[in-house]
Amino acid sequence: MSEENHGLEAHLLNAARQQQQAQAQAQSQPPGRVTITRVERFKGTFPNSFWLSTAWSPDGAQFAAGGQNLGGHGLLQIWNGESGQHEGFGMRHLTHGITGAVISLSWAPHAAELATVERDHKSGLVAVHVRNQREGSRALSLPPGLPVSQVAWSPDGTLLALSGRDCAYTALVDPASGTVRRVLDGVSGPVAWEPEGQLIAGTDGNSAVLCDVATGERVRALAQSHRPTAVAWARHGKSLATADGEDIRVWDAHSGARRWNLPWATAEGDRGPDGTVNAIEWLDGGRYLLEFRQQGGASRSEYGATIGSVILWDIETRSLFIELYHETVNRVRKPPAAMALAPAGRRCLIVNDDLAPVVWRIDGDLPHYVP
Repeated sequence: MSEENHGLEAHLLNAARQQQQAQAQAQSQPPGRVTITRVERFKGTFPNSFWLSTAWSPDGAQFAAGGQNLGGHGLLQIWNGESGQHEGFGMRHLTHGITGAVISLSWAPHAAELATVERDHKSGLVAVHVRNQREGSRALSLPPGLPVSQVAWSPDGTLLALSGRDCAYTALVDPASGTVRRVLDGVSGPVAWEPEGQLIAGTDGNSAVLCDVATGERVRALAQSHRPTAVAWARHGKSLATADGEDIRVWDAHSGARRWNLPWATAEGDRGPDGTVNAIEWLDGGRYLLEFRQQGGASRSEYGATIGSVILWDIETRSLFIELYHETVNRVRKPPAAMALAPAGRRCLIVNDDLAPVVWRIDGDLPHYVP
């Protein structure tokens, strides 16, 4: 047996033992205790890969991850969301013709199409593609001078929001024709659609702003201390979470009242000097919130890389339930590159560079969980 195969076998055995221990701990945990258990490692190896974007299909049947390799060429991979099987050849019409690093992904509500933002590794130019399993990929014409870095499909599938941190406005585009249907002046990314699709949240300076999709008018502005880096709607659209590098706030989206605030300085968790929240997602309809800070941990890997953190918060009690930092492969910790929650159930998927995604299940009692 080669040294490489021996190392892989040892890693798999070690991973199996860790999973068995975690399952045993979950079964024996006292009431009210919450743990997280690795339940699936998706198939495939992807050396020299750097993941930049992730997205579950709305039905949970598929998962996509995009990024680039060491040479700067684009990557787009798709897995079966249930079996974890890598669907490379079967999804070739969705994944072929990548023009560069895939920096944003969004599935259509019917899960038959995937929208991507790609940055050419030579020219640096950005392109937006709508990818269809039957018809292949088609490029959308971008508004001149709009530095798009995010694409987000509307809940009814009729619009794509094209935006980004450096955009002077957000364009709402017809995904079939590429026609710009509406422009939200002064609204930059990140953006997030209300689950009902009547509002869209974005940023303007240090405020999170809510815009009426039908008219383009601003409904409300929610002031932050700094520019928001992440926004997320709770499942029923009643609560909106925003993060600005200092605080994570939860708002009543209809009244504008602040429900909850988590400052950066807290006794909970392993928190480093970088306060940037890369993503926030709701586990439920408005009680439990997941935050992902790629550079937010205080510890470092064996190679000096910052170990980011994924934390689940109970927003009513400000209590920390679980915290993840890394995967350990051959005694080397691999920092998380991205996080995504499955559409249903308590499954959190974490992607580490060079590796296929790993699915973790959140077990235990979550008081007052909002279905």
